Amino acid sequence: MALILIFLAFLAATVSDVRAAQCACATGNVNVRSGVGTRHSILGVLIKGRCTSFEGDRRSGWVHVNFNGRNGCISGRYVNIRSCSGRSGSLGSTSSECPRIITRAEWGARSPRSTSNLAGAVRYAFIHHGLSSPCSSQSSCSERVRSYQNYHMNNRGWSDIGYSFLIGEDGNVYEGRGWDRIGAHTKGYNSVGLGFCMIGDFRTRVPNSAAINTVKALIACGVSMGKIQSSYTLRGHRDMGSTECPGTALYNLIRTWPHY
Repeated sequence: MALILIFLAFLAATVSDVRAAQCACATGNVNVRSGVGTRHSILGVLIKGRCTSFEGDRRSGWVHVNFNGRNGCISGRYVNIRSCSGRSGSLGSTSSECPRIITRAEWGARSPRSTSNLAGAVRYAFIHHGLSSPCSSQSSCSERVRSYQNYHMNNRGWSDIGYSFLIGEDGNVYEGRGWDRIGAHTKGYNSVGLGFCMIGDFRTRVPNSAAINTVKALIACGVSMGKIQSSYTLRGHRDMGSTECPGTALYNLIRTWPHY
C-alpha cells in the first residue's frame, strides 16, 4: 500500500510539472485582462515573443494564464501554447506591467457617434486636467468621467469624450477613446498624440502620488505596446495652444519629467 501511495504522489507531481511546463507565448503585443472578454480590466501587456504560464484551456476562445502572480486571460488569437524553456526570463515577469484600466463598459460610457483610427504609434503624449472636483474612488471617478463625456458630447458636440485616457486619484486609469482612436484633446495634434487627463483641478496643487505614478506607468505601457513612439515628446496642453491646462502646478511638475 505504501508503494502505491508513493507512486500516486509521484504521478500527481509529474502531471503538475507537465501542466506548469506549458506556456502561453504572445504572437504580438497583447493585453492581459482580469477576466474573459474585453470588458474586463487590463492587468498588463504581454510583449510579442514573451511567454507566461498557461493555466487553462482555450474552449472559451481565451487563454487563462498566471501573469506576474495574478490570474489573467488573453485572447487565444494572439498566443501560441508551447513547452516552457524553463528559464525565468521567458515568463511574464519580463513583460510590461500596465496600471489597471477601467474599461468604458465598467465606467458606464455612452456609445460614440463615430470613430477614426490613428495611423500608428504617436509622437506626442499630452497632459491635461479636467478642471473639476477631484475623485478618490472608482465610483466617484466613474461619475466624473461620465460628466466629462456628457459635456463633450452634449455641449461641445463631439462624437465622444475627447481624451484618450483619464487618471483618477484612486490610482486607476479610465479608458476614453483608448490607444487606437483619434481624440479631441489637443487641437492640431489629435492625430499625432494621445491625451492623458488628470481628473481634478491642478492649478494650485499637484495630483497625489497614486495618480502621478499611474500616468507615468500608463505612458510607459503605451511605449512597450508600440502605441507611443519610444522617442516621444511629452507636453502639457498649454504648450500647444492658448489655455491654462493642465494647471500651473501640474504643468510645472511635468516639465521635470523625462521626454519633456
